[in-house]
Amino acid sequence: MSVFILIIGLLSQACYAARQLVQWIMTERLKRVVSPTGYWAFSLAGCCFMLWYGWLREDIAILIGQMLSFYVYVLNLDYKGAWHKIPLVVRVLLYCLPIVALVATCIRAPQLVDRFIHNPEIPLWLMCYGTGAQLVFLSRYAYQVVVSVRHKESLLPPTFWAISIVGASLTLIYGIIRLDPILMLGQSVSILIFARNLYIGLRYTRKNKEK
Repeated sequence: MSVFILIIGLLSQACYAARQLVQWIMTERLKRVVSPTGYWAFSLAGCCFMLWYGWLREDIAILIGQMLSFYVYVLNLDYKGAWHKIPLVVRVLLYCLPIVALVATCIRAPQLVDRFIHNPEIPLWLMCYGTGAQLVFLSRYAYQVVVSVRHKESLLPPTFWAISIVGASLTLIYGIIRLDPILMLGQSVSILIFARNLYIGLRYTRKNKEK
């Protein structure tokens, strides 16, 4: 892995670490799980860098996960009233980013499919596993969107964190097998924060039921 690719990956993880830190500090302060605007803003920034990282590494598993989660971040920023505060030109460029990544992927589809099937560095079973891990991890946002749309506000319920732990654990295993320091660093730290949020969320829910 080149130094440049490593830097892009570290920038993405720095954004993801920042989102976890912002969310964790506010959650600990309020003694309940919250969904701060900063969490989704850093998520969007991290996603942009991770799309770039996945493309540079020609890793379809990473690209699929990031393309699908991108608009979830936008939706939550919209619920928080922050999306339309971003200049229109920037919003248009951001909206187009996953589309550009998708088009670029389609243009190189034959090479990427061949690499997917015959990549000596990533056997087919591992790529399928990595893609599956990303989809499990991504399913937490499908659940989060359904809950948020139902309540018409950005929420991070306990089940979101339970799915996050499973998805992060699967992705961590993928990173370990691939000897990918970016995935290993990001997921190992995230699992601890996910577990803490799950505990606080369940405790808060239980207290509300007891009232």
